[in-house]
Amino acid sequence: MAEIHLAHAADLKGWRAHVRALLADNTAPSTVAWNIQPPPDLFESNIQPDLPSASIDLKISREHAALISAVIQSSDAERFRLLHQFVYGLHCNTPSDAALEARLSELHEEAQKAAIDLRAQFITAFEQEENNSLFRLSPACPVLAGQAKQLSEIRVEPWVITTPDLSIRWDGNILYYGAGSLHKPHEATYPVKAGQGYWAQLPELIVSSSEDILGAATSIEVERALAADCRRCALWQPANRTVFGEGAHEAALMFVGEQPGDQEDQLGHPFVGPAGQVFDKALVAANIERRSIYLTNAVKHFKFQRRGARRIHQKPDSAEMRACLPWLQAERRIMKPKVIVMLGVTAATSILQRTVTISRERSRPISLEDGAIGIVTVHPSYLLRLPDADARERETRRFEEDLRLAASLLTESQPLFH
Repeated sequence: MAEIHLAHAADLKGWRAHVRALLADNTAPSTVAWNIQPPPDLFESNIQPDLPSASIDLKISREHAALISAVIQSSDAERFRLLHQFVYGLHCNTPSDAALEARLSELHEEAQKAAIDLRAQFITAFEQEENNSLFRLSPACPVLAGQAKQLSEIRVEPWVITTPDLSIRWDGNILYYGAGSLHKPHEATYPVKAGQGYWAQLPELIVSSSEDILGAATSIEVERALAADCRRCALWQPANRTVFGEGAHEAALMFVGEQPGDQEDQLGHPFVGPAGQVFDKALVAANIERRSIYLTNAVKHFKFQRRGARRIHQKPDSAEMRACLPWLQAERRIMKPKVIVMLGVTAATSILQRTVTISRERSRPISLEDGAIGIVTVHPSYLLRLPDADARERETRRFEEDLRLAASLLTESQPLFH
């Protein structure tokens, strides 16, 4: 019986190198034992793993590669052997094994659920404590190593995650891997950058966001965890990250904008750029606390065109709005706001599902199908584009009046006002 040692729970690089060598020798999966045995230099800098090298003619489809990356992050102790058996069958061109494929599908779903749960816990932990940067997991989560990149996109600010076996630090720019609390009980160290040594080629896991999965989600944290991998349209490719909605969980007042801008895409939060600053000032003038509302966008990725070093905003098209609509519908279903303020044409079109002219619809209550009241107004970026100071002052006052109107539609029992 051949015995293979992998460096850590998500050692895709090591598993792949050993499997290629086993296939080259035509070694049957039933004669191989897989286990995890961290080497002494697992967290040493500039260490290259001593892995076998074999040249074989093996082509793995994108679908199968995604399956392998997901299953290797499941918690099943037999996952490495099952994946070896699966790839062995592909290499030998043997008839498909229905039972094996069914089991791998189950493990794929398990890994996805574990990833969603990890992300949701992560989001909840840091939203509960604004200044908190330390997140502890116990016991160690098998998907943690492969999910670190996604977590760094969800929370751009620095953080540390510690488990008994592994610690990960994000400094706002680079991910570092280090020993967990069992190995370094007093002080964890982070000497290895992601992508180096044993931490190179970590598995990727794309979480599904089908209509059924979205419809079953019961919290904003889960929705945001699902949205991190959104591939519903092509906007995710040039953008840095999904920028999901944020705000009070019991907010009776929801604001919906068009899409994140350059600053939002970099920082991971809605309305933090120039338009966000205008919006914040208008909230103060309308006597509304930002922390008491829920703020989101109709489209969750930044659409732009590059001009040199600059990224110039482009309006999302109807197909991109339709692709993103399930996220907005899920936010409304979970939040159940009493009043929804539509900031601009894109937001109003997404909410009302019809052609909207701001000048005709503005500043009047609109009954929505879910019982909420809608208010259409301009997007705060409109105020920034006005060249005339007098017009900008006049339109700013009108925008503030729209916000006051929205607030007045709420009952006094809602914790909205200063």
